[in-house]
Amino acid sequence: MTVTRPFRLALVSMPWAIFNRPSIQLGALKSFLEGNSSVKVRCFHPYLGVARLLGRDLYHFISGNVWICEALYSAILFPALRLQAGEIVAEEIKKEKRNAVPLDFAAVCSLLENHLAEWAEATDWRQFELVGFSVCFNQLLATLAAVSALKAKHPALPVVLGGSSCHPDFAPALLRHFPVDYMISGEGEGAMRSLCACLAGEGEELDDRVYCSASRGPGARSLPGKQLDLAMLPCPDYDDYFREMQGLFSGEPFIPVVPVEFSRGCWWRKCTFCNLNLQWRGYRRKAADRMTGDVLALAGRYKVLDFTFTDNALPPKESAAFFAAMADAGLDFHFFAEIRADHRGKMMAASRQGGLTAVQVGIEAMSNSLLLKMAKGVTVMENFAVMKDALANDVVLDGNLIVEFPGSSREEVEETLANLDFAFPFHPLTAAVFFLGHGSPVDEEPHRYGIRARTIHPHAARLFPPAVAADLPLLVKGFRGDRARQRRLWAPVREKVRRWRDYYAGRRRREKLLLSYRDGGDFLIIRQELNDNRVLHHRLQGVSRQIYLACAEISDLPVLTGLFPKFSVGRI
Repeated sequence: MTVTRPFRLALVSMPWAIFNRPSIQLGALKSFLEGNSSVKVRCFHPYLGVARLLGRDLYHFISGNVWICEALYSAILFPALRLQAGEIVAEEIKKEKRNAVPLDFAAVCSLLENHLAEWAEATDWRQFELVGFSVCFNQLLATLAAVSALKAKHPALPVVLGGSSCHPDFAPALLRHFPVDYMISGEGEGAMRSLCACLAGEGEELDDRVYCSASRGPGARSLPGKQLDLAMLPCPDYDDYFREMQGLFSGEPFIPVVPVEFSRGCWWRKCTFCNLNLQWRGYRRKAADRMTGDVLALAGRYKVLDFTFTDNALPPKESAAFFAAMADAGLDFHFFAEIRADHRGKMMAASRQGGLTAVQVGIEAMSNSLLLKMAKGVTVMENFAVMKDALANDVVLDGNLIVEFPGSSREEVEETLANLDFAFPFHPLTAAVFFLGHGSPVDEEPHRYGIRARTIHPHAARLFPPAVAADLPLLVKGFRGDRARQRRLWAPVREKVRRWRDYYAGRRRREKLLLSYRDGGDFLIIRQELNDNRVLHHRLQGVSRQIYLACAEISDLPVLTGLFPKFSVGRI
């Protein structure tokens, strides 16, 4: 009797994935394929080995800067461009200033090159019928370097790329210029299952999200890929990550933060600068009880309490029920999530009770007209409210303030500067220079925003050979417009945010909030810390106290005058 061995698939996540997190892309694919086909999957996390060699601090610093990440592996993949890659690294380190960690470019390149060669040799890749790479932010050139290393030894080994960097427009140029056989764009579970079945000779038709190189040919007719019901997806399998981590860091262990997925896509999907959802077909979410079950199962299996949601924004109704269930569980969970500015008030308080300790909020602007241009669907006052509610509930809030948005007016910059004074008591924002994302609404209608021409990003032009750079539609583009004017306009905002962050980092009274009050029943005592380290105290009595407390929720002057008719607008 002939015994046919199962189809064997290797899945790889290269640097610069966050080292203290397993790859949810690999974990989700593995659990789905092994639960819904005969495919056997082994996951590889070479970013763990790089983090072990570089040290956690240097790895963390590099992984936070996309151009340093890509330049280091450009120097390995394209030796003729090493000088240019080194110049980009030096330029980016200079921009980082206070946050920079010492980085010897030549030494790090040598270490990465040796690690890649040793990693490629450490496994007998002939045991696999297919090798898949997850390519997300900061992983493109590291992945292409790894593919080239594997193909040099095993030219017939089929390789497929997928992940958030693999948008549909990217496929033709990728397959033309690099030794990649297949690319999957979008949801990977069904597409990867159909590709494995085709390569196994099972006659299944390829999902239309699978792109094939000319050398491989189409392989089979393509059928439209079905949208998966998230409730049908099994819990991610992170066993391979934990096995590798324990082997590499046995002498200096750490507790990983485990990624989980509540929804796919974005339920808002209107922000004009955003290109995060080029590949998703519709928005979907899990039920709260299913998400609760996944978290409890992962916590029990891997003995962890820290989780990060991969969602663009938590689904409001389901997340409220989820955090209520987490609060009832009685375990000391810590969750990070991206939320919108309407996740505040009682919802923020309840979420904190259920373990939400850190959030990323799409603040983006402190000018109402600029928020309209960005189609954020919120006001400056709503941004203030979520920042206040996060601080009041001991939730660390990080958010970006986009500077140099094309077409910004002087009035919008001045409004931003004025409103930053009111934001001072809250956790500082990060000034993030606008970048043109491929496929974003701004990219699709550039002239509406004063953009005269879209180009390859100047850094990308130096990290790829000219013919490749000109042909490769990367997710980040360059552009020509009023950039010099925007840099001048926004310079005071960048400086003000810098001073805000510096003050916050150097505070002497970190145990106290910058603005807080104590309620005495018919009076309030307010403590206010100023940016020159002075501390003021104020006492509000009677109706003054009531007016102050009425502003715990967003209220405009007409509402307040209705509540307190004896007081004029001017007095309030």
